[in-house]
Amino acid sequence: MLKLPAIVCATDLSEGSNKALHLSSFIARKAGARLVVAHVIDLPAVTPYGETMVDPQELQARVSQSAKAQIGDILTDPPPEGWELKVSIGYPAKEICEIIRQEDARLLVAATHIRSGIERLLLGSVTRKLMFTLPVPFLVVSGSLPLERSSLHQAENILVSTDFSEESREAVRWGLNFARVFGARAVLATVIESTQLDQILTMDPQKEKAAAQKYTDELRRMLEEMVPPDLAGQVEIKVLAGRPHEELNKFAILNRIDLICVGVRGRGIIENLMVGSTTDRLVRLGQFPILAVRAGLEKDWEEDGAPPPAGYGGDGEA
Repeated sequence: MLKLPAIVCATDLSEGSNKALHLSSFIARKAGARLVVAHVIDLPAVTPYGETMVDPQELQARVSQSAKAQIGDILTDPPPEGWELKVSIGYPAKEICEIIRQEDARLLVAATHIRSGIERLLLGSVTRKLMFTLPVPFLVVSGSLPLERSSLHQAENILVSTDFSEESREAVRWGLNFARVFGARAVLATVIESTQLDQILTMDPQKEKAAAQKYTDELRRMLEEMVPPDLAGQVEIKVLAGRPHEELNKFAILNRIDLICVGVRGRGIIENLMVGSTTDRLVRLGQFPILAVRAGLEKDWEEDGAPPPAGYGGDGEA
C-alpha cells in the first residue's frame, strides 16, 4: 500500500482552484493521510507600491482567517480529521515545495488554469514549474473540469500509461498503488507511435501484418510482466497506436476513465516550449485528473503483501 503521511493541496482560493480540495480530501480519507491545504500569497502582493507598504504579517493573518472559513465551507464531505491550513508569502512554486518538505508530504494535488493560444505556449504556469521540479507525484485537475469528474468520489477506473522508460515505470508503480487504495480497475496501456509503426511497415507488405502482430504481442507480454500477482485480476492490458496524448485521452473518454497516470520526462527548454510532452498535452486538454510522476522519487510502498510491480527491486533498482 502507499505510505502517505500527508497530502498537500495547493489552492489560490479561486472557484476553479478549489476543485482540487474535493479531490485531495477524498484521497486523504481513503489513504488515511493528513490533509494540508496550502495557500501562497504571491510575493508581488506584499512589495512596496509608491509610498504604501502592506504589512506581511497582518496580511498573512487576515488571509488565513478568511481562507480557513472558505475552505471549511467547501470541505463538507466530511473533511479528513485534523486537516490544517498553511498560508505563506513568497513565490508559489518555491513555497509549495517548502511546505511539502516541512510536512513530509508524498503527494501534491492542485488545479491548473488552462490558458489558450500563444499565452499558454510561452508563459507557462506554476503548475508547469511544479511538474518538472516536485520531489513528489503531482495530481493535476483542470479548474474547468466539472465538479463531479474532479472529485473522484467513485474512482472506479484508472488508466496507467507507460513507454517502458524510467519515468513511466514510476508512474506504473504509483498508478497501480492508487488502484489498490481505491479498489479500482486499472488499465495498463502503452501507445505505439507512428515512428515505431514506420519501422515495421517498411518491410515486405506480405510480412507487415505478421510483424505488427508479433510486435504488439511482445508489448502485451512486457505489460503483463509489470502487473503484480495481487492485481492480476484487477488490471487490463491495452496496446494502442497513434499520438500518445490523443490515444490516451480518447481511450479515457470511451472507457469512462476517472484518472490518468503518466510519467514526466525532463526535456530541454526549447523542446518543452515548442513541442511539449504527453503529460503536458493531457493536462492542457483538461478532461481528466492527471497524476504526473517523475522518475527517481522515493519508493513509497510497504512490504505488507502488496509488492511493487514486477521489474522493481526492494532496493529501488529496476
